[in-house]
Amino acid sequence: MVKGKSTLIKAIMGEIEYEGKCSLGHNIKVGYFAQNEAAKLDPEITVFQTVDEVAEGDVRTQLKTILGCFMFSGDDIDKKVSVLSGGERTRLAMVKLLLEPVNFLILDEPTNHLDLKSKDVLKEALLNFDGTLILVSHDRDFLMGLSQKVFEFKDKRVIEHFETIDEFLIRNRMENLKEIELQKNK
Repeated sequence: MVKGKSTLIKAIMGEIEYEGKCSLGHNIKVGYFAQNEAAKLDPEITVFQTVDEVAEGDVRTQLKTILGCFMFSGDDIDKKVSVLSGGERTRLAMVKLLLEPVNFLILDEPTNHLDLKSKDVLKEALLNFDGTLILVSHDRDFLMGLSQKVFEFKDKRVIEHFETIDEFLIRNRMENLKEIELQKNK
């Protein structure tokens, strides 16, 4: 893993000390999805109770529909979190995050443990998100259509590229994101 991405996220979240200045703008409400977010869910409550705890306002009337969009339907919403698979827990953690009143999402490898259909559902939700998104991922297919800028961590610097991930890879004559790490480890 290339160093820098997780450090940047931890600095933004105020979880580590660092040199320099990092501050959030006025009225920014951050939603953070860490790689271990699914493990933080309460195993003793149901799928529905998990999202019901965070939902506010009119969205509360649509919880079953929203859960259905994330492939929790019928009796699934009454299952305890403790019996869910890793992918189901990841989907549930993402639904919970997306229901929180935030305008700045930071997602660290959110597609880990997700199958293709789940990734498509998540991508659609992110495309509809009305706010700022920082997305750390090695999943090129998932990033296609989501990225408008690429930040490259290289030689202890962060380089901002005003292009999509595909444009970045084509310009650097790379097939996939793993090649970036291979080049840096040479």
